[in-house]
Amino acid sequence: MARHSNGKNTFAMAGWVLALLAALILAIAVGLFFLLRGGDSPKATTAADSEVAETTAEASAAASTSKEAPSSTSTAADSSASSTSAAPDNEAGAALADNTLVLLDTSEGLAPYFNPVTQALAETATALGEKDGLVSLWNYSSPISETATVGYRQNIGFGEAGPVAFAVQQFGTGGVPQTRSAVTAALTNASEQAAGTGKNAKVLLVTTGTAQDMDDSTFKQVLNEAKSKDVTLSVVHVGEGDKDTVLDDAADSFTAVADPSDEAAVAKALKAAAGA
Repeated sequence: MARHSNGKNTFAMAGWVLALLAALILAIAVGLFFLLRGGDSPKATTAADSEVAETTAEASAAASTSKEAPSSTSTAADSSASSTSAAPDNEAGAALADNTLVLLDTSEGLAPYFNPVTQALAETATALGEKDGLVSLWNYSSPISETATVGYRQNIGFGEAGPVAFAVQQFGTGGVPQTRSAVTAALTNASEQAAGTGKNAKVLLVTTGTAQDMDDSTFKQVLNEAKSKDVTLSVVHVGEGDKDTVLDDAADSFTAVADPSDEAAVAKALKAAAGA
């Protein structure tokens, strides 16, 4: 006998197939979801890594710039320090003063001009000291006391300028200017100073004139014997007294100040003669 299908079996089979298809579709959808999500994750990670890399690069650049800034400042500071350290060398190259024996005429002829002349001479001594020069002080006129045998007096030996600047203003005046014997003795002393120190020396003579205590020929001879190649003689003549022509010829420089009451004029002449 033939078997006949009925409607119930057909409907049951169709329902089962539909359920299977739905399950497959759901499985495929879930698989696609996870597949797509897994594909996006590396991209997100890569973007994040890129942002971190860019941030790190920017930070490195900033740090590099920060390091370079102090370098520029350091270079400027080094340059400034170099310039500062060069200053003492330049100063060291400046001309220094000779060791100077100041020989001051304190005869009666200086009395009217004593204050302006000695004040200017004190300033000159100080200026010599500021140029590292040693300064000595002698004064002369003529033998005033009964025990004196020469007209010059060795007051302060070569040393700092301060004592000379003070003492030069403390003298009294009197007698006549026995300039020639005083100059030759001072030149001999300066020559010994130069030989002992190896440094040039100078005699700075401030005179009102000459009361002849030595004839011309003797004076010339003694001058030649007393002077040396390391010693110079600078003369500043103050006042209206007669100039000593032999002294003028022998001096390395000879300046006359017609009005010694003009302290500025005296100071200018003295500083020029002294090299101060």
